[in-house]
Amino acid sequence: MIAQQPDLFNSCISLYKLFGANIHFENGKLDLTTEVNLTDEHIVHLTNLFNNRRQFRSFALEIDWCEASINDIVAGRECNALKVEFELYAGNSFSFYKNEHDLFSKLSSFLIQGKKLPERYYFTDDDYRSDGDTVLPAIIKLKELMEWIKFLTAISDIDKHTNTGVTLYFFIKGEDDKYAKPLEISICNISELLKIEDISTVEDISKLISKDEHGNLHHQDRQSFFKLALVDTLKKLVANDTTEKSNTEILFTHLDKVKSAYYEHYEVFIHNFAIGEFQQQVEEKGFDYAEKVSSVLNDIQIRLYAIPIVLVSLGALSKVDNAYSYFFVISGVVITALFNYWMINDQILRLKQIEKSCSFTFDKLKNQCAEKLESKAMMSNLDDIVNNIKIRITDRNTKIKYYKALCWAPTLIALILLVVKESASIEKLFSFNLNIISQPVMDTLKILYLIVRLLLIN
Repeated sequence: MIAQQPDLFNSCISLYKLFGANIHFENGKLDLTTEVNLTDEHIVHLTNLFNNRRQFRSFALEIDWCEASINDIVAGRECNALKVEFELYAGNSFSFYKNEHDLFSKLSSFLIQGKKLPERYYFTDDDYRSDGDTVLPAIIKLKELMEWIKFLTAISDIDKHTNTGVTLYFFIKGEDDKYAKPLEISICNISELLKIEDISTVEDISKLISKDEHGNLHHQDRQSFFKLALVDTLKKLVANDTTEKSNTEILFTHLDKVKSAYYEHYEVFIHNFAIGEFQQQVEEKGFDYAEKVSSVLNDIQIRLYAIPIVLVSLGALSKVDNAYSYFFVISGVVITALFNYWMINDQILRLKQIEKSCSFTFDKLKNQCAEKLESKAMMSNLDDIVNNIKIRITDRNTKIKYYKALCWAPTLIALILLVVKESASIEKLFSFNLNIISQPVMDTLKILYLIVRLLLIN
């Protein structure tokens, strides 16, 4: 049956031409108005129509004033009536129209609501058939127009089908609006829109209605920017329009301006998005380095808990009464101090490394900001974060100096306790042979004093 459709289309056109003034066409119907004596050429095409009559919406044939059968369609007999009503979107899938305007006027509401043109059609006034080599300019323009209507319908907040087409509603707050107002666009006349000389192409705008294969996470944001551009641009165009054109005609006449406004909004969005992403990266880096700086001091403080324990252990000096005990107690205090001192020096080196890494990282971020974003606010934020980290590092360095001095406190306290507790023995020792041992002892005490002083300075 599908293979016969082109022949059926040819047969309808041929019969229309053969019957000439004896046949009338109106509103998708062929109607024979005057009796015609059938010829062999009539018979070929009329037989084809009769055999495929179920493909038409309605079909009626009378020969010699009687309802015809296939056997009645012979040359020389009189055809009294022929009525054919085409089935546009099913069955024969073609129709006749007077001209281009008639085609778009009849099908306007169907086209607006998403249906396509018939597979084939014929213009009786111009003897034009759609399956020929010539393509009408209006058909090319219609394709672009239909893509726009499909796109606008897809992104509208509400689309309402009517008897004449479709009404679209957009709910979005414009730049000068205090609250969101509905914008209504009624598309109901394809013929009028096709009179517009130049309709801008949809191009990549149509991609806003769906995610791409990789998942466009921002397509809804982009749709919002397009709707904002549409609403603001159309309001300005309507306000400045001196003609009596409808909002729809004004919109489709200036689609290029809507696109330009959208691209401006989208560029701002991309720029702001890039700044937001960069801001997040900067904040994460700033938080990371702040944590590292704080961890240096925390590590030192954890290890300095040994100092109170050492101080408690110094209570053993009150019960010590021999040289061996003094040796072990004092040795334990000194070794603890040395370990704390070395640990603090390691943390100082770690803090210096963190400072260098921080400086390198944020210098790199500053260069990126200057080259790609050119945002003064972002640069100012970067400077604030860097300054905050530097202040933290300076504060930590000051506290570390105190910790270095504090780690030697138990040693000094142990020596003081030893002198106080054993003052009598020490005096005895000095008075026993002052000339022999006084100078070595004094030299030793001087050396210990210098060592402690150097440690405190460092």
